[in-house]
Amino acid sequence: MGADSMKSKMVLLGDGGVGKTSLIRRFVVDQYSDDYITTIGTKVSKRSLNVGHPAAEVEMSMQIWDVLGQKGYSGVQETAMKGAQGVLMVYDATSDESRRSLEDYWMPAVWRLAGRVPMVIAGNKSDLVADRVWAEDYLYFLAQKYNCPGILTSARTGDRVEHSFKALGEQILAAAGHPIRRIALVTPPQEPIDRFIRVTDKIMTDFCYQMGGVETGMPIVKRQLGLAGLDVRAPSDQTIRDLIERLAVVERDFKGPDEIRENRERRLAWLGGSD
Repeated sequence: MGADSMKSKMVLLGDGGVGKTSLIRRFVVDQYSDDYITTIGTKVSKRSLNVGHPAAEVEMSMQIWDVLGQKGYSGVQETAMKGAQGVLMVYDATSDESRRSLEDYWMPAVWRLAGRVPMVIAGNKSDLVADRVWAEDYLYFLAQKYNCPGILTSARTGDRVEHSFKALGEQILAAAGHPIRRIALVTPPQEPIDRFIRVTDKIMTDFCYQMGGVETGMPIVKRQLGLAGLDVRAPSDQTIRDLIERLAVVERDFKGPDEIRENRERRLAWLGGSD
């Protein structure tokens, strides 16, 4: 790419249902749907946008990672966070729980894995907020606390969606060439995670690792999850077994019999309770 262009990896983080996928869809293709579709693993979208001072604009090619917000899939989430150059932290402006989760879970996680990368906080679903003044005041408090832009957005109406991505692009551009400050943090203990969710996370992460990365492996995993009828919010013993068998079949195109058998037995052992 030319001197007036740059690539960036942006990650959207926040609880499930806060509207991360809808924000990306509105930004990338200017569309919105009321239908809620759980993000499975990760999905990468792309769009270019001019950022920087008008006299020295840069065309930023944004690689935008939509990450599963379901708690318990730490392996998938951590894989996506690594290498992030900027993070759009999203919470539901009508949900106290999602606001708390942003500070208690998502921020410590990304700081631990990627460092203090540029960040923008988006309070989404602004069209549903009962008290706009209070919502803006609270977001202003968060922005001051974490020294980053805070923007109320609505994926439904499109209000300030592009502005939020552009603001993150500006932050990434300004930070380019500067070392990322690493922070030794441990994500606070969370509520006990369902065992089947933990196992599913390990299998998804393991398969992607075997395939050389999330971008290659995750589309395959998504398809096999669908064929197995596995709901990432509530996986069962039977659907996980089905997933394991389906992944073993897929691996016939890439691996030898011994490695396929080893992978299958390892994943079944996890399901059986082995770490």
